[in-house]
Order: sequence, then structure tokens, then C-alpha cells
Amino acid sequence: MADRFRYRLFDILRSYYQGNLKEDYFQDSSEKRLYRKIYFETFRHLGFIERALGKLYSRPPEADVRAALALGACQIMFMDDIPEYAAVNESVSMVPKQKRSFVNAVLRNLARQKGTLMKDYSIRQDFPDWFVKKWEKRLGAELDAFLADLNTKPSFYSVDPTSMTIEKAEGEADGHIMDLASFSVARLAGESEPLSVLDCCAAPGGKTFVLSHTYPDARVFAVEKNRKRYEQLKSAMAEYKNVDCICADILELDTEAEFDLVLLDAPCTALGTIKRHPEVRWLRTQKDIDDCARRQKEMLEKAVKFTGKGSRIIYSVCSLEQEETTAIVGQFLKEHPEFSVEAPVCDEKFMDGSYFVSLPYKSDADGFFAAVMKKK
Repeated sequence: MADRFRYRLFDILRSYYQGNLKEDYFQDSSEKRLYRKIYFETFRHLGFIERALGKLYSRPPEADVRAALALGACQIMFMDDIPEYAAVNESVSMVPKQKRSFVNAVLRNLARQKGTLMKDYSIRQDFPDWFVKKWEKRLGAELDAFLADLNTKPSFYSVDPTSMTIEKAEGEADGHIMDLASFSVARLAGESEPLSVLDCCAAPGGKTFVLSHTYPDARVFAVEKNRKRYEQLKSAMAEYKNVDCICADILELDTEAEFDLVLLDAPCTALGTIKRHPEVRWLRTQKDIDDCARRQKEMLEKAVKFTGKGSRIIYSVCSLEQEETTAIVGQFLKEHPEFSVEAPVCDEKFMDGSYFVSLPYKSDADGFFAAVMKKK
């Protein structure tokens, strides 16, 4: 019989098939690592899982049955630490009685054919077709290495606020835990010594924290429009005396103040965070990319209004899609000749011409893009 935590796993998948997504880190479970592992492995391999299951029935069943089948199939095909009979029985118990015989039959058939089905496995089947095609054009022969890395566990880094150094964290680390690329983005302006800094989309506050410590003599204004996230940001920044938190939409912020440094870590598709959020690949479409790009352009135009002579803008996104990155910056520079790109101050492995680019399979970090632009 499935316990309440497995039911929560099931509910996440059922919600996904119904067009919604819930988050659950199972912090209240003594076996949280197991449940998070099942969650991650299911979404990492959902494409292949659905293709395999599709060979065993004529048409896709209802959302609750699809969720139970996906969870069971993941454990049977991609997890060696759960017995097949347990995976089948617990998946069966999650659906209403009238649907249990179907789930039982499909999963037992899957277990019998596991060897044959797994022969057809390809890492490319673990990602949407549109995503694979786009990246194959960009990476060619390196595509499979790129995709395989996206299906691995992400690394975490611990920041020492005294020295502002960052090291790879092993196990339960103390201090401020960040992604390496996210930490680096907030420091791309180097030793420019700004007196005033504007963090346009600040929550949850990781980059605000880095800005505060990198430029201790500067006043950092952290803006967040979502009230709940703002309160979390304000609480997290309470001990930092050079940070002021503002609850406002950056697009509606009305001020004549000019800032020496503006960080616009713009809302995006977050496709660079697939290692941490494997479900993102299944929730995004080309339309989402195009919609985000329009919003990002609007926000970058607004950021200009907060700059004066010699000001710098750091534009960043946790996405590597060209529509959200080089296309945005290229168009911006054409329309604003008063700005020019500066080389980012960062580790050489992140350098891509004049831009900061973090490719996960090469950098051990999330996928990030950033550009530093200075007003002449």
C-alpha cells in the first residue's frame, strides 16, 4: 500500500497531466531523498517512458492512470533500488478500483518486456523534439553529451561571505548555497566600485546577497513585485545594512534616480535550470520562448531609464535560447548606440566572445547567459 508521500508524488504527476505543476520537496519525510529521486528520474525520462508505455496500450488513458503508470515505469526501468513488484503494487493502489486491473496489466507487461524496450533507449527521447532539433543545430556531435549532462544531478556551491569565495559543497554544507553561474553573474562588472546598485528582479535574493558583499560601500536597491516573494526577500536581506528592499513592478517603478549598476536578471523560460527542475523541459514551448523574449526586451528598455553616463547594465537569464539571449542584446545595441558591450569579469570557462555563457556540460553550473553593457 502506497504511503502518503507516494500519494504526493502521484498527485504531482497527475497535476502535470492535467496541465498544472506542483512542487514538493518532501522535507517532512524521513525518506525525502528517495521521493525526490523518484520525482527527478520520472521527469528526466518521461519522454522515453511515455514512448515505451505507448507500445502497450492503444490510446492514452486518463490523467490519474497516466500518472500511476509513469511512476511505476520509472521505478521499473530506471531505478534499481525498488523491487519491480513493489513498484507495480504501489502504482496500482493509487488509482480507483475500476482502473487497477489496467494499470497492473500494463506495468507487469512493461516489466516482462523491459530488456527489449530498453534496447531502443536514446537520451534524445528524454527531451522534447523541438528542443533536441534546436540544440543539434548548435552543438552537432556534442549534442548527446549536452543532453546526458542535463539528466545528471546538479552541483551546489557554498559561498563564504567574508572572502566572497565559492567552493563546491559536499553533502549538507553550511553558509550560502548557490549555483556557480548565478553567483558569477552578479559579479560580472568586476571592480567597478558603483555607489548605487539596482537589482530589478531580486527575489529570492541570491544575487542581491552577492551584490551586497561585492560592493559593501554601495547602496543596493532590491526590487520585487510579488508580495510573498518580497517578504521573503526582505527577511533574507534584513541583516545587510546596505540593502533596501522595494515591493514594486520594475516596469512601473517611477524614479528619477540614476544607478551606477543595474542588474536585470530577467524572468525567462528557465530552460537553463533543467538539471534542478527536470520538469521544465516538458512545460515550455517555442511560444513560451517568444513570449519571454518580448517581455525581456520591454524590461531592458525600462532598465535604460535608470542609467546615467558611465552606468552599466548586466542583462542575464537562466536560459541559453538565442531568442532570450544574443537576439535580445543584439537588438538592444542596435537601438541604443549609446551602450557598448564590455567583457564580463569572470572565469575564462564562461567566456564566449564578449558574453558570459554557462553551458552545463562544460561549466558544472546551470545554463546562464549574461551581457555587461556600459553607457558611453
